[in-house]
Amino acid sequence: MSSTTKSDFVALGDEIRQSNSENDPDDVVTGNEGKNDWDQIWTVMACGAGLFSDGYINNVIGSVSTILKTIYGETYTHSSAQKNVSAITFAGTVLGQLIFGYTSDKWSRKGSLQLSTFILILFAAMGAGSYGGGTASGLFAALTAYRFLVGIGIGGEYPAGSVSCSEATGELKKGSRNRWFILFTNVMIDWGFVVGAFVPYVVVVISTDKHLRLAWRLMLGLGVVPPILLLMFRFKLKEPEEFTKEVFPATLLTD
Repeated sequence: MSSTTKSDFVALGDEIRQSNSENDPDDVVTGNEGKNDWDQIWTVMACGAGLFSDGYINNVIGSVSTILKTIYGETYTHSSAQKNVSAITFAGTVLGQLIFGYTSDKWSRKGSLQLSTFILILFAAMGAGSYGGGTASGLFAALTAYRFLVGIGIGGEYPAGSVSCSEATGELKKGSRNRWFILFTNVMIDWGFVVGAFVPYVVVVISTDKHLRLAWRLMLGLGVVPPILLLMFRFKLKEPEEFTKEVFPATLLTD
């Protein structure tokens, strides 16, 4: 290879590096014109904080299962419900991740978030009000079914909520993005697990062992409160700018 050709490659490499350094995406804050810090942060919170509900709903079922064992004894412990009530949510979560992973990419981040939150609210409430036609086995079957369905809502938080949260941090200033993302995702789900262990303790202390049937329903029912509050924020969301940049040009090309 001639020396002239080598120098041409060197010059081209320098030009590419210069262009990359001038257009580093980490240095660019997009879509924040006219927005104050709170406007940007609450968007990140609304997208990611749903993981708090996931942590609570997943952890509180351990205390609920203990109470069911106390109330129903061998009727519960010798049935498949003891394992299913706790484990079936995971199956629903996997299904929810697959469904909402597709819809959040092909349809709408915002719509997927709202739908998964609605599913979570609906079946968390139905789980708290589980009725089995007057039989214990019917009650266990109903609770198991609702736990599977609430798992679908939980699963939706990962592809729709966490991804939207990550995209929303692109509007924050460099140096603070990771902090807010971790706060409203990792920290939220951890606090959900903590609260999911603490709330049952408080409920049982208040209700005493004379009202355990009310206690386990109340534990599950309280899991509806955080997603209801969050849903109000999510109705005000707009599609993340990164999502609209990727999806709408692709839509135009396929039309």
